[in-house]
Amino acid sequence: MRRFFPELDGITVRVGLVRKPGVLGWGSLDPEQPGVWVRPRRLDAFTIAHEFTHLLQARGLVPGGERACDLWALARSPMLVDAPPGYLRVPAAIGRQRSLGAADAALLHRAAKLALAARAQGERQYLRRFEREVAAAVGTRGAASAAAPLRHRMARAIAEAFAFVRPPRA
Repeated sequence: MRRFFPELDGITVRVGLVRKPGVLGWGSLDPEQPGVWVRPRRLDAFTIAHEFTHLLQARGLVPGGERACDLWALARSPMLVDAPPGYLRVPAAIGRQRSLGAADAALLHRAAKLALAARAQGERQYLRRFEREVAAAVGTRGAASAAAPLRHRMARAIAEAFAFVRPPRA
């Protein structure tokens, strides 16, 4: 996990268990005592990435707030996106899933990167932009994926997740 957060190199991060019911994770906002606490029975890579992003917020490297934290965590790598974000709006087709497939992970990661690029260009509504782009992509993908054969959908999902080849044409 640390390789996705090079900003934390050389910093000791305490790790503990969350004991409060209903809380999946917690990240310290004290830059002097960085730590994350997680629930081991429901441990997703995205939850850990979200909590590590709180450590970046504590250092002023990421804007504050849970929605921004979700977006920055999504933008790190599609390999960290194994569960839907909890604070950003995503279509029910994604939000209801317990764990995400490669295609959904790639979609969320790509939309997050585009939203952060828009923010860098001065876009103030970048969080809403992310939500609109994901909703639009899921809407168009639903019609297209129903027509594509299963093997093409699988190949496309793998290619999008790792972005090392072009996806095959359906």
